[in-house]
Amino acid sequence: MIAHFVHVPSAQREALHRRLAAAVSPAGTLLIVGHHPSDVQAGVGRFPMPDLMYTAEQIAAFLQPDQWDVVVREDRSRTVTDDQGVARTVHDAVLNARRRL
Repeated sequence: MIAHFVHVPSAQREALHRRLAAAVSPAGTLLIVGHHPSDVQAGVGRFPMPDLMYTAEQIAAFLQPDQWDVVVREDRSRTVTDDQGVARTVHDAVLNARRRL
């Protein structure tokens, strides 16, 4: 199951991520990537609502440790170019987990 840059209010996010995780078959993979809250101040036109963004830790927190092996749980930086041609650093929250058998 893959979800890239799906941003909903924090009150709804856990339920969404739990539904995504529930759809993963045993030995299947869950990959969730989204904008990190620090991107609001990155100067690249992110929506000004940090509540819609999340960290890798926040994504991983809803997984049951006895059911999942977390392969990647990190906030990764990357460089993008803004509208004026200036290089800016943004961050992506990345979770890659495998459901146990």
